[in-house]
Amino acid sequence: MRELDDILRSRGRASGPVVLATVVAVSGSSYRRPGARMLMGEDGWLAGGVSGGCLEGDLVRKAFFWTSGGPRVLRYDTTGDNAEDEGGLSFALGCNGVVDILLERWEPGPGDALTFAAEARKQSLRAVVATVFRGPAEAVGSRLMLREDGAEAGNLSGALRESVREAATEALVRGVPWSGACGGAEVLVEVVDPAPSVVVFGSGFDVAPVVSRAQGLGWHLTVVADRPVEMLRRRFPQAQAVIASKPTEVLEKVPLSARSLVLVMTHSLPQDRELLARLVPLPVRYLGVLGPRARTERILRELPQAPTAAQLEKLHAPMGLDLGAEGADEIALSILAEVQTVLAGRDGGRLRERQAPIHADASAPERRSA
Repeated sequence: MRELDDILRSRGRASGPVVLATVVAVSGSSYRRPGARMLMGEDGWLAGGVSGGCLEGDLVRKAFFWTSGGPRVLRYDTTGDNAEDEGGLSFALGCNGVVDILLERWEPGPGDALTFAAEARKQSLRAVVATVFRGPAEAVGSRLMLREDGAEAGNLSGALRESVREAATEALVRGVPWSGACGGAEVLVEVVDPAPSVVVFGSGFDVAPVVSRAQGLGWHLTVVADRPVEMLRRRFPQAQAVIASKPTEVLEKVPLSARSLVLVMTHSLPQDRELLARLVPLPVRYLGVLGPRARTERILRELPQAPTAAQLEKLHAPMGLDLGAEGADEIALSILAEVQTVLAGRDGGRLRERQAPIHADASAPERRSA
C-alpha cells in the first residue's frame, strides 16, 4: 500500500525522465512477488523496491539503456546456476528463484495504471491492472484497467483485449491476482484493494502506537471517542480521520462496512457494553476487544440478543497475537500482527513450521494457460 504512494509522490517531484520496474513473474523463491515496483530517476534516486536489495543496483545501471527501444523484460536467475536465459542475468545468490522484471519509461496521467489504481483507492474501490509483459512486440507494456464502479481504461485492442478483459473481470470479482498465459500472451493481473480501513474506539495512550504503526503500513486510520474533535486531532495527528461520538451514536456517525477492521480500546466497561451491543451485529471484517476474556464474555452474556456463531467468528477477545507483549508499543504490535493475519488469510504461526510455500501461488488459473 505505502509503496504505491511513495512512487507517486516521487514521480511528482522528479524533474527528468524516470523508469518503472515491475516484477511481473516469479518462478521459485523470491524476496518480492509479482506486482512489486521500483521507480528510478536518471540521477540515481529510487522509490519502492523489487527485491531485498540484490537486484536494484543492476537495474539502476541498465534501466535507461534497456528502455531506449520501448518496454523490455529483464530476467534474473537467482538459483545459482550459470545458465543465462533470454535477456537474463545469472546471480549466484542461492535464492532458488527466477524473477522477470518489466522495465518501461513512465509518464503519469489520467490513463496511467498507477494513477488509475491510486484514484480507486481514494474512492475505497477495488481496481484491477492487467499488464502484458510477453507476446506480440507491439503489445508488451500495454494495459487494461478496471474498477468496481465500472470505470475502464487502457490501450489494449482486438482479441487480446477481450481475453485480458475477461481475466481482469474475474480477478475484480474474486480479488485474486495472478501472472501467466492469457490470449496468446503473458499477463500480470494485479488486484489493488483500498487501504485497510481500521477504526479504533478509544483515546488512551495505548491508541497512539496503534495509529502510528498502522499509518506506517499504509492503512487508513479512524479514531473514534467521546472527546472534542480538536483534542483528538492533537493527540492523533497521524490518523486520517477522527470522530467525536458517544457509544450510543456510533451507528449514525461512524462509517463502517464489510471491509472495516474495528478495535475497541476504551478501557471502560460501560462504553464497551454500549459499543459491542451495536458492533457485534454488524458484518465487519474484524472486531477486536482489548481486555480480559472474562470481561468480554460477561458483556456478551448481557447483550439483548445472543451473538450468532458467525458473529463470534469475527470477534477477537482478547485481541492480538500471543507475543508476550508488555507495554503499549508491544501490545500495538500484537494487535496489528493479528489484523495482518486476517487481511492475509493466515493463522500467524511460525514460518519454520509452515509446510506450504510462504507466498501464495501467483500463477495463472489453469483454464487460461496457452
